[in-house]
Amino acid sequence: MNKFTYKKTFTFLFILFLASCTSAKKSSEVPKVYASSAQYRALNCTELVQESEKLRAVEAGLAQVVDGNYKNQKDIELVTWILFWPAAFALDEKRSDADALGKARGELDAIRDAMISKKCGSAAVQ
Repeated sequence: MNKFTYKKTFTFLFILFLASCTSAKKSSEVPKVYASSAQYRALNCTELVQESEKLRAVEAGLAQVVDGNYKNQKDIELVTWILFWPAAFALDEKRSDADALGKARGELDAIRDAMISKKCGSAAVQ
């Protein structure tokens, strides 16, 4: 291999490395945040199902936002590292959206636990 080929290979690998350095997460990588089911124990089965449906809609919307933020972050980070590498250390990762998604997932688990403890219908628990 000649010197030019080494440079191209090194440059490609360096860019690939930088592109993989983001700490932004896809929605599938966001962990659940524990929520106690005690806050839902006063609700009856119908109310639990309604609350669950609301949270599922919120979770789906948040997942789309987090995935969009992830894609944008990856694109911006790559351009930033190539053109303005000192600014790459100040990138905003939109952690609040991922935190809200994790909280919604934890709330859904808490509702599911409350539904199980109240012996609500098995179709509603899933």
